[in-house]
Amino acid sequence: KMKETGCILGGEQSGHIIFLEHATTGDGLLTSLKLVEVLKRNDLRLSELAREMDKYPQILVNIKIENKEQIMSHEAIIKSINQGQDKLGEWGKLVVRPSGTEPLVRIMAQGANKNILEEVIQEIRQTIEEVIEKRQVLE
Repeated sequence: KMKETGCILGGEQSGHIIFLEHATTGDGLLTSLKLVEVLKRNDLRLSELAREMDKYPQILVNIKIENKEQIMSHEAIIKSINQGQDKLGEWGKLVVRPSGTEPLVRIMAQGANKNILEEVIQEIRQTIEEVIEKRQVLE
């Protein structure tokens, strides 16, 4: 995607930072060296640079689900996710995805207001649980 859009810097939810000029995957050592380069070039201490960052609460919830891909395509769940993103607004972040390695769906919400994050996660979790319950009744 970075090559398609001409980006030279990318990042992933996992915290990986990708410098496309040097590598196509995240590299912690390279990221550290680039950070030191920025600090030196701007004659800054790490503590000074860190003060510029706004810190937002983040909540991560895992829901155990056997048929995670089927559940994630359910219309009610998609609607609940979209409503959650609307509640968080442009400064909030919501990621709802099946785990690649476990029978789980992960819900991560980040934003300025912890109460809204908890509300959004609870609404999505409840929708997922209701869909699972209805499917079990039908089986």
